[in-house]
Amino acid sequence: MPSKRLIGGAAVGLAAIAAAACLLPHSPAQLRDLILGVGLAGPALALASWVLLTPALFPGPVLGATCGLAFGFLGGAALAWAGAVLGGLTAFALARTIARSHVQHLLERRRRLGSIDAALEHRGFSAMLAARLMPGVPVSWLHYVAGVSRVRPRAFFGAIAIGALLRTTPYALLGQGLAGGSMLTLGAAGASIAIGGLAAGFLLRRLRAAPTPA
Repeated sequence: MPSKRLIGGAAVGLAAIAAAACLLPHSPAQLRDLILGVGLAGPALALASWVLLTPALFPGPVLGATCGLAFGFLGGAALAWAGAVLGGLTAFALARTIARSHVQHLLERRRRLGSIDAALEHRGFSAMLAARLMPGVPVSWLHYVAGVSRVRPRAFFGAIAIGALLRTTPYALLGQGLAGGSMLTLGAAGASIAIGGLAAGFLLRRLRAAPTPA
């Protein structure tokens, strides 16, 4: 039976998701206006938004594009990368603290899922990086899946830090490119996303060919 801590954490999480979905604008331009409205504290607010909203499943591409619109090419990309990493670590830590012990009990009773979990312990970096780079994978949920699995924190951090360079910062470039009408910036963002997809395919082939740990 789920523990009180798990039930309480799920209730708070659902409330945060509902609040983020209903109360915040999902337009990068509107979010940019909110962030720039606080003046010099804008970069700090942008980072705080990533940390608070990533666990609430707020779309990362929207936050990334907002950073690009608000702070330009270099500043927006740097903030988007740092925010994506910090937000991902926050979601990972929440899942590991609140839900991991309960999930591990379930995995112990299901052999196939348990073997996948054991594989993640040994090849967590490659698996997380492939999933992080793969187009269409819901990144916000990936943080929680990693948190309840045996993926080592260091492997998770390395994977999302590298993955954010190719899958988060491009949205900051897209935001800045759309604002300034720069085709070069738009092309660079698209190329980065495409490279990430190719790298994900390569990693998946390597993972399928790797032997299953005993």
